[in-house]
Amino acid sequence: MRIEVKSAKELSTFEKARQDCVVTSSLYYFLNGTKWAPADWTVMVWEDEDLVTNVHIVERTIKVGEQAVRLGGIGNVATKVEWRKRGYARSALSTAQNFLRDPLNVDFGMMIATEPMVPRYEKLGWRVAARSMLVDQPDGKTSLGYPVMILPVCRQDWPEGEIDLCGLPW
Repeated sequence: MRIEVKSAKELSTFEKARQDCVVTSSLYYFLNGTKWAPADWTVMVWEDEDLVTNVHIVERTIKVGEQAVRLGGIGNVATKVEWRKRGYARSALSTAQNFLRDPLNVDFGMMIATEPMVPRYEKLGWRVAARSMLVDQPDGKTSLGYPVMILPVCRQDWPEGEIDLCGLPW
């Protein structure tokens, strides 16, 4: 197993194609028709030349109530079906969480989860902060009704108020 973190801008055509093979098992696939933010960073877990797990990271400052919060958004946590239940996603998330701390130095990590995944992410230190949030879409702001999970990174005190991603979801 080999894990690497790369700037999304530096991915080769080969790496992008491999990520496309993994993405069909993620939330992106299920929320067909939703416009998503591109990744700034990607965590890739490889077995030889096979990309088995992928995690995207988006750097963003959002608003919670009236307060600005600097985030590392975790998205597209996906493992190819035939490679699941082997700890690859856990390893990729651990690498991503460390990357949020250093070098990104963000206040919190944030991800959108499906209800069945909430207990798994809670075991890794994430907690539900809200059950919906505002996101941008081509036709304006809309509410995305999925659990919003946060991970304290450089701050512990999550602010009160409605969450506005101030951009596309990840």
